[in-house]
Amino acid sequence: MKRLMQFMEDDVPAVLMAVMVIVLSAEVFSRYLLGHSIVGASEIAQICFIWQVYLAAVGVMRRRRHVAVDVLRDRLAGRARAILDMFTGLVMGAVLTLATWQAFKFVTHTKFSPLPATGLSRGWLAAAVLVSAVGMLVHVVLQLAASWRGMGDESYRAEAGSIGDLDDLERGKATLP
Repeated sequence: MKRLMQFMEDDVPAVLMAVMVIVLSAEVFSRYLLGHSIVGASEIAQICFIWQVYLAAVGVMRRRRHVAVDVLRDRLAGRARAILDMFTGLVMGAVLTLATWQAFKFVTHTKFSPLPATGLSRGWLAAAVLVSAVGMLVHVVLQLAASWRGMGDESYRAEAGSIGDLDDLERGKATLP
């Protein structure tokens, strides 16, 4: 499961970026050198870009690399840092739960018109938000679990770029109690 999540968060956005660059390069070459436009190229690039951004956001959440003000957090150690991480995780979890619910309602209750050139439903664009919100919520729950465990351990760190003990668990270096 972890491999699948890493593939979706790290590799798929990279592939989507490559597809987007290739499609747009081919469109520029075709339009300006051959005098013919590739039908649907901009729509395919748009779909790739939107999915790439939202899937990459999930990977950024896994690494704790979203924008944050760490002035207070950096001055805390151990249990106090874990408590602060728990609080921020609960706030993020609440917001992401609301975002997931609203994205679900939007995707399931909206009748999307097709994109003009490809005929694909605009629902594919909206679904990226739902998938991203669910993925980020999963990582927030994992980070909450790490914070919960850290409240009982004065050596709790969970620096940006990792999810603390759970990151070590993923690498096979630690075990859950």
